Amino acid sequence: MSRRILVVHYTPPGVVGGVESVILEHARLLTERGFEVQIVAGQEGSGGMRVHVVPELNVAAPEAVALENELAQGLVGPRFWHMRGRILERLVPLASGAHRVIVHNALTLHFSLPLTSVAWHLAATVARRRVIAWCHDLSWTNPLYVSTMHPGHPWDLLRYPAPGVQYVTVSSERRGELLALWGDQVEDVIVVPNGIDPMAFLRLSPTARDIASRHQLADRDMVLLLPVRITRRKNVELAIRAVKALANRGVDVLFLVSGPTAPHHPVRSMSYLDELKQLCASLEVEERVIFLADTRDANLTTQTVSELYALSDALLLPSTQEGFGLPILEAGLARVPVILTDIPVFREVGGEHVHRFDLQDDPDTIAAKILGVLEGAQSRLYRRVLREYSWDSIIEGRLLPLLEGPSVGKA
Repeated sequence: MSRRILVVHYTPPGVVGGVESVILEHARLLTERGFEVQIVAGQEGSGGMRVHVVPELNVAAPEAVALENELAQGLVGPRFWHMRGRILERLVPLASGAHRVIVHNALTLHFSLPLTSVAWHLAATVARRRVIAWCHDLSWTNPLYVSTMHPGHPWDLLRYPAPGVQYVTVSSERRGELLALWGDQVEDVIVVPNGIDPMAFLRLSPTARDIASRHQLADRDMVLLLPVRITRRKNVELAIRAVKALANRGVDVLFLVSGPTAPHHPVRSMSYLDELKQLCASLEVEERVIFLADTRDANLTTQTVSELYALSDALLLPSTQEGFGLPILEAGLARVPVILTDIPVFREVGGEHVHRFDLQDDPDTIAAKILGVLEGAQSRLYRRVLREYSWDSIIEGRLLPLLEGPSVGKA
């Protein structure tokens, strides 16, 4: 099976935001998965992707602007047919051997009507049942554009489904608008949302990315962070018992203890770490409690620790005593909720802006406190973005099944 994917759009990839960034992410991730991605656009792009330049697709070029002025008056003259012919001449050889031809916006949006007409032709000839119409916007349903639409060719090509083409919309709302536009036409429209690369957006270092990948931080219901040295006064066992209580409630929780063993009394610190690991084994939470001191990440930089805050839902600080409590300040700067024991120094440092529990509270009470703190909309949105809108999950769950079959659309 050919692994070549032809992606067609009038604006080149690489622009931050919008359709162009979607094209760039698709191209990058599909290339990583063994596809050969070829992009066609009106001019060179950025982001390291090679572009087949078809000048007639450049909607900002003088010739295209002149054509747009003619079309706005409802005129379809020689300029339109000349541009259509030039685009067709360039796209036919590229599309004929492609496993899929993905056309962004041109089958529902009027910015390049010659391309719209060419896409219909390709779908009926050299790329039959291999064209995917990726629809971000619709001219015939948008109040800003509908006044510029006219009856007949080529405008009607934007309001009817092209035979043998698989239509994809970026949201359920757009899907509903498209089906309503088509009326009695019964077509299968697939929703594939836009996404985000959390690791790139959070500007994580290779070390933080590796930790996130190995311990599946993005896939959890909750990640709790404890960035302190492993000493008895940190009272880590209380947090471990709270993790067990959370797991008993059906929460896929991970407790990340990122601090090292204490360098000034290493024997006692290692002995305490062994006790904590035995406790985890007895409670059957070994997979839910990660001591980075026991891995190759035993000595993290301050930068990496700050990145772990960005991957965590809350700071869980169960100390029995402290001289100060620096993680409270770190969490404050990272805008991460702080859940900690009610001891005097924590009241002094955290004031009324942290969430406290009593040292004598049972693990289930602490678990309930944690869940209450993280019931906020921001925390739930954070986890939803990681789980449902990361590019990797969208590519694996939605795009690859669309690309890997023998054909798309209806015969």
